[in-house]
Amino acid sequence: MTKFTVKELMTHFGFLMEESDLGIRLSDPNEQNILHFHQVLDQLKGLSFTDEMEESTFIGVLEEFFESTGEMLYPFDQLELHTVDIYIRGLVMQLNRLGCATTGSCDGHDRNRAHIYFVNSHAAKKAAILLDRFNAPCHLNRTHITFTESRYELPQLASQLAGLTVEDAEGIFNQNNPLMKQFEYFTLLEQLLSINGPSGEEDNIRTFVIKQLTPYVDYLEVDHYGNVLAQVKKGNGPTVLLNAHLDTVDNFAPDRTILKDNHIWTASEGILGADDRAGVCVILAVAQTLQNSTFRGTMKFAFTVEEEIGLVGARQLAKSFLWGVDMAFVVDRRGIGDIVTSCGGYISFCTDEFARNVKRIGHHVHRNRWNIVAGGSSDTRIWAEQGINSINLSAGYNYEHTSNEILDIKANYGTYEFVTQLLEESRYLKQVIRNRNDRNRIRTVNRGNIG
Repeated sequence: MTKFTVKELMTHFGFLMEESDLGIRLSDPNEQNILHFHQVLDQLKGLSFTDEMEESTFIGVLEEFFESTGEMLYPFDQLELHTVDIYIRGLVMQLNRLGCATTGSCDGHDRNRAHIYFVNSHAAKKAAILLDRFNAPCHLNRTHITFTESRYELPQLASQLAGLTVEDAEGIFNQNNPLMKQFEYFTLLEQLLSINGPSGEEDNIRTFVIKQLTPYVDYLEVDHYGNVLAQVKKGNGPTVLLNAHLDTVDNFAPDRTILKDNHIWTASEGILGADDRAGVCVILAVAQTLQNSTFRGTMKFAFTVEEEIGLVGARQLAKSFLWGVDMAFVVDRRGIGDIVTSCGGYISFCTDEFARNVKRIGHHVHRNRWNIVAGGSSDTRIWAEQGINSINLSAGYNYEHTSNEILDIKANYGTYEFVTQLLEESRYLKQVIRNRNDRNRIRTVNRGNIG
């Protein structure tokens, strides 16, 4: 039979141990876990942390205190160890310690595969990256990870994770994160907000966008009206259009500066221009990191001109560019969590089913942030007129077109995370689209009847 030291077994099965000048102790502040720790120690009848014992004997002790009440009853930072399935509890506790907040788990009970659920897709991706560091055979699916090896191997994996500090975990994640790093993203955003370009005068911003986009696409052109159109194919799958507009409603004030109050940006004078440079930033970031994504299909990009004076650029766009497009995502909405599915509740941009599934994906990325609403006019309306299921997403700005305009840059980065997840689930979204060529399916909806 396999033997380990008591300290090793404690770590394998979820007790967060640390060594100090006073010896080995429990670092978990949870009172119930401290009580459980002492209950287990009492059953070991005087064994020290360096003494060895059979794993099966230690598991027998844990089984005496196991209560299958369900860990989902507890927030991740109040998780009671004795309620978690025995073979997976060590892994659950270590992942929570390293910043991957969980909501539920099961060790499979020798009948099914073990799995862990996380609070959002970001936490699940972070956990998958950390587990991959130790070559753990597992599969990431949205907000949960399924393990393909026996549950009896999981406690040793927990011990490997125990060797990482929180700083180690952050370093591994940042090194392997498929998304653009935040400081790089915010640098790009500031550059976009520093280029003047009101309606009809988009030359400079268009030149910048072309330079940023060209290395990442297979095809790029400026059409007869000045719209920047591009395409890249990444395997077989749905065709998705991403859109933002290049123009701002007014000129930037001469010699203005961008004022930064933590994650809120404003202009020292006049408009900030986040409508819609924030949307442009999201789409450029998506284009530049698409090679890291699991997306398979064809991406089309449309950076339109003269949106602020009547959607003029979008109306001029050749219909042939839209042939074969399965869905369109526009980033040109105020706020931090709007999924705009209609203009005023009477001109629909997509079917109810499509909207509900986009919201579901948003819930996986940012719990309780994204909601279906009616909105105003935008390029989204033009794509919907062609029978394309289309959505307009919040870009993080507010009080647009005024000198009080602000941009929440963290929310803007969050939209980038959301769009990336939408692309990774676009194959599923295509499956739920029915009769996509039937314009009658994209019918009038009101705010209250889908959500």
